Amino acid sequence: MTELLLDLVNSRIVYPDGPRDELGSDAAAREWLRSRGAQGTRAEIADAREVRSVLAAVIRGEAPLETLAPWVGVMRRSALLTPDGLSWQDDVPAGRQVGARAIEEWAALQGPDGSRIRPCAAHDCQHFLVDHSRANARKWHSMEICGNRAKARRHYARSKAAAED
Repeated sequence: MTELLLDLVNSRIVYPDGPRDELGSDAAAREWLRSRGAQGTRAEIADAREVRSVLAAVIRGEAPLETLAPWVGVMRRSALLTPDGLSWQDDVPAGRQVGARAIEEWAALQGPDGSRIRPCAAHDCQHFLVDHSRANARKWHSMEICGNRAKARRHYARSKAAAED
């Protein structure tokens, strides 16, 4: 259920050779949104770009929860009776649907043991990760990339310290 959220906050990363923004052009953003179940309208593109930066700041602890108010304040659900029982239908304005869906996914990852979505622990990485581990202790968005680099740095520091002794 976190496909949109994680993809969204990881859709703009600044690398040493420049930024990679999957929502950078309207055409790219439209295709990106369509591949995740949206229509790719201008309103959805604008919403995705806006909520992406807000959610990234909230997840990093750089912005208060109140910055999510433009989306949360318009999120509504209506009950529908069907032959199978009761079902729920989202009732969110068109210009806030992408953000509302991402925030709903974010909210599902919050709990008494903390958030399950967080920034990668590598100081030089901008990716986010969703921790599905039982202990909720995952640190790296990729063990192969960031985890191995961190382990190599620690090993080098220990080896260097031992050589100096």
